Formats: sequence, structure tokens, C-alpha cells
Amino acid sequence: MHAFDIIIPQYTGIAEDDDSHDHDVFCYLGNLEGNGQILPRNHHLAVSQNDITRVTVVCPEMDALDRKNMNSYAQEMHNKIEQLAGKPIQTLYIGEDHDYPLPRYAVPTQSEFYMLRWGWSSPLLDGVTLQGIPLYKIPYTQPDHPCYDNVWSWYRQAEALYRLWLGSQPVSEAFALEQMQNPNSEHSKIGRELCRIIEQSTGVPTYYFLMNYRDWTKAEDMEQKCPLTGQDWLLPANTYHYIDFKCDESRLVSELSQNWSDESED
Repeated sequence: MHAFDIIIPQYTGIAEDDDSHDHDVFCYLGNLEGNGQILPRNHHLAVSQNDITRVTVVCPEMDALDRKNMNSYAQEMHNKIEQLAGKPIQTLYIGEDHDYPLPRYAVPTQSEFYMLRWGWSSPLLDGVTLQGIPLYKIPYTQPDHPCYDNVWSWYRQAEALYRLWLGSQPVSEAFALEQMQNPNSEHSKIGRELCRIIEQSTGVPTYYFLMNYRDWTKAEDMEQKCPLTGQDWLLPANTYHYIDFKCDESRLVSELSQNWSDESED
């Protein structure tokens, strides 16, 4: 991953209380983020004495911010800012991102299969290496629109469910966990449909990751069947990182529970 400063000139000839520039900058960053060109983070804008706005972002590739990777919304906002400012938007390379230093991270050029999973550098991962697939590398997923809004809608819902499960009351925890580990929950069905869309457009088998945090023994966990097909889906040890179960028919993957009961070693 690579860190850049995006240097955005201020608009000329506007009143001090006019916030249109800041609004457009946030829209621009939102479009870059939604396109997978920058990682989803809380972006802080710093304004210098030279009337420029400087934003530090993290990108999956050195050329991630190039226009060729922008969708029409990002290009439109990019052009608007440059036109109203009368100056170009610039990028300044800072260095490797601390959280994803090279060569630990590299965008895969070919994938055996994809996995849709929340909490990583991208919602879409290479199933073998777990490296994030920038969304601009795949065809748009939103019907009739050049964007990935449906992927990010699922992603934000997954984040909300995880936080609800992690620090909530028992009833809410149970609801959130059910949504994340039941393949027939409303949340999971949305994710599975996204996997179908991505696989259809890319030709790459795309699997949906199911959370597994059940209070049962290790033996019970390892003997579980695919919840959709009823088939054996336990993989040989160390087949993949963070994937212990995989069903090619249902396009589901999961991992061994992190909540084994005390009898798990019996």
C-alpha cells in the first residue's frame, strides 16, 4: 500500500462562508473511496496558508489515483474542482503505508477465487493470499450505474453488525451474530447476491464468508456440514489462511469457531 497527499487548490472568488469547496472535496474523496482507489478511512483535511487543502490517503497501487481508474462520478468531480479552482489537483507520494508495507501487500493479477468479507483492506479478497482486490479492478456491480454502491452498502451493514455484536446487549448481540453467521439471513443473502454478480462479471469463482462463533466443542465444529448443501466442507489443515470450510456448490467459506467450549480438547 502506498501513502499519498492529495493537494487540492481552493476555489477562487468565493465568499469566506461558502462551504461549496469543502463539500466538493468530500464528494471527490467519497468517489475515490467508493471506487476502491483509496482505502476507507476518516480523512482529515488540512488547509495551508497557500490556500490549498492537503489530504493524506492510502492507495493499493502507485497508479491508483490515475484518471483511468476513476468512474464517471470521480472524473466529473475532479474536473469541477480543477475548473473552479483554476489549478490542477496534484498528488505527492509519501511512502509505504505502515499497516500494509511492501512486499507484504501486492494487488493480485490472477486469482483462483475471490472472497467477499468485511474488515480487510477491500471488501473483495483474493481467496488464497487474502490480498485486497481494489474494486476498480472488476466491472461495476451496481445495476445501471458505474459504481460499487451495493458493495459498500453491504460493507457498512457488516461493520454495523459487527460493532453491534461486539459491545451490545444480549438480545442485540444474538441478532447481529445470527445475521453474520446464518447464510439465509437478510444480510447474508445480500452478500451472496453480490458474490453472484461479481462471479458473473469476472468469471472468477466468488465465495461469501460466513462468521463462525458458536459455543461447541472442537469435534462438533469440525464435523459441521455446509449449512446450505449439507455436504462435507472441512478443508485439510493449512489449505488456506483464515479459511477452514469451503463449499464449491454453495459458494460459502468460513473458519473454525473462536468460541470452542471447555470440552473442545476432550
